[in-house]
Amino acid sequence: MLNKKRVVVGVLLLLLSLLTISYYSESFKLTLTWLLFVVVLTVLYFRQVRNIQLQWSSLITSIVISLFWMASSYNGGPYGGNFIFNSIILLGTFFVIASFVFLLLLEMKTEYKVREERKPKWTLFVLFSSIPFVVWMMSFLAYYPAKMTFDSYFQWGMAHGIRQYSQWHPLLHTLWIETTSAIYNSPASYIFSQIIVGSLIVGFAIYTLVKMGANIWIGVCISIGYALYPVAMIYSATAWKDFPFAAFILLFTVLILKIVQSNGLWLKNWWHFAAFVLVAFVCINLRNNGIMIIIVSLLCLLIFMKNYRLILTGVIVGTLGLNFLFSLVMTNVLHAQPNPLNQALAIPSQQIGATFYNNGNFTPELKEYFTSILPEENWKKDYNPYTVDPIKHDAKYNSSVIEDDFGLYIKNWFKLLTANFGTYVEAYLNQVAVIWQFYSPEDYKVYFDTPADIQEMRYDVRAFAKFFPDGLSEEEMNKLGYQGYQVEYKNATGKEAVSYSEYKERIKDSTNPLISISKAPGIKKITDDIFVKTTEEWQNYLLKGAIPLVLLVIAIAAVCLQRPKKKLLIFAPVVMAIITIAVAMPATDFRYCYSFVFTVPIVFFATKLKNYKENQI
Repeated sequence: MLNKKRVVVGVLLLLLSLLTISYYSESFKLTLTWLLFVVVLTVLYFRQVRNIQLQWSSLITSIVISLFWMASSYNGGPYGGNFIFNSIILLGTFFVIASFVFLLLLEMKTEYKVREERKPKWTLFVLFSSIPFVVWMMSFLAYYPAKMTFDSYFQWGMAHGIRQYSQWHPLLHTLWIETTSAIYNSPASYIFSQIIVGSLIVGFAIYTLVKMGANIWIGVCISIGYALYPVAMIYSATAWKDFPFAAFILLFTVLILKIVQSNGLWLKNWWHFAAFVLVAFVCINLRNNGIMIIIVSLLCLLIFMKNYRLILTGVIVGTLGLNFLFSLVMTNVLHAQPNPLNQALAIPSQQIGATFYNNGNFTPELKEYFTSILPEENWKKDYNPYTVDPIKHDAKYNSSVIEDDFGLYIKNWFKLLTANFGTYVEAYLNQVAVIWQFYSPEDYKVYFDTPADIQEMRYDVRAFAKFFPDGLSEEEMNKLGYQGYQVEYKNATGKEAVSYSEYKERIKDSTNPLISISKAPGIKKITDDIFVKTTEEWQNYLLKGAIPLVLLVIAIAAVCLQRPKKKLLIFAPVVMAIITIAVAMPATDFRYCYSFVFTVPIVFFATKLKNYKENQI
């Protein structure tokens, strides 16, 4: 039974939680967010109050995480009105958040209570897969045949021979689109396959958790969460590589979980070995940062799974070998154009733009060099702290200066850094704010998808993924598209392109299916409302990486405070996903965070798993 002292402390903690309202809001009112926070805090307190041991490691970890969260979610408060009240609110809020983190750390260190005789049935896998499948299929029907963005049109054009293959967009994903459209020439065929794959992976991940010891009700809640998460509802119906990439990173993580929980025995099965290699290969080729995520994760396994280094060496050799063969086909058979170097330079571009915008320190030589890439007035005009697109897509942006001597570009970028360090840091934090910052500046909207129907997109983008001059007829645009294709094809293959008449047939074959015809208008009204709400009211909670990032850090910290620490290996893919986008985030779109956000629920709950033996893999 709880004693009176513990109850009193719990009540005082709840009363102090009222101070958090004044840290975040000028108007003192009980919000749904605050109520949810209090409910979770209460549950954590009464679950862990008997287990509380004030260890320095846990206390310091809680303090550090809490300070990060308060900085991430800072929005100008506290709103006490004077220094004394502000100080009370600030200290009280910090104490409550630190207490919450400390209690959550204790919870994550508490293993699931597992009955040895319990063996989950395969029907649970069907259940966990069916829940997201049904919900995502409703989104698919609402937005039939698909939601499409600029990248979607680019890949659709490549899949239909309108554009030459390009490594700018992962070719494996383009071939996936091409294969499904060959079966049924509509984006719907790809979206349907995407939903099936995503649902099965989610179901498999949750089923694995339950099989290893998580409660079935937790599995059901996770499955419902995946299904109803508005971003997943929209992305599942969008012809983008980000959704399947996130799903396969999750699958790769779950396979690592199986390896770790079995102390490596899972890999002794050759079917498992082949599956692991295949999944690693797919992850590498669904996004350009996939190779760093996979290779570093495999190297971590190789270093710390000492008894299985021979098998893991085989995994690495098999993965790289398969990827090498695919690269040969991509380059020599499909003649894919190389990825434009400028696409990986979003962060440097933002930092240079910020330096121009803020009239930073330039030597005459540096100003001459960077204005040879883009005129000074354009650097200033295009700079936006939260999106690099105006700079990257400026018609006067001369990327050939960079491509001709990339070393000189890096050298000059570094020279500018030494003279404008503060500006560089601020520009960087703004560029990657969608990863770590909870609070959004006023009037700032996180981009995560398009609200437009397919036919609302201008014809040149829909057909060729290009912007042509205004006022042209479709025939004139077709001819411009053909001219561009001739150049692309000639440069890539050294051969002449198909005739214009055949190219026009390809255009018809490509563009005819591109029209939105909702199969469920009533559902579309609901999903449209969800889309608007997510963008305008819920973006801090649903379109930012801050909350998933903090939960991930708490999970990692909980494992660090336990023994053995080999379970840390399951975090390697998600941590590398964060690092790769933090180093070279192409744009401030939420989709770049999705690769790690999608995996966080599984690794978070996997933290509480017991260390299993070989008969439980």
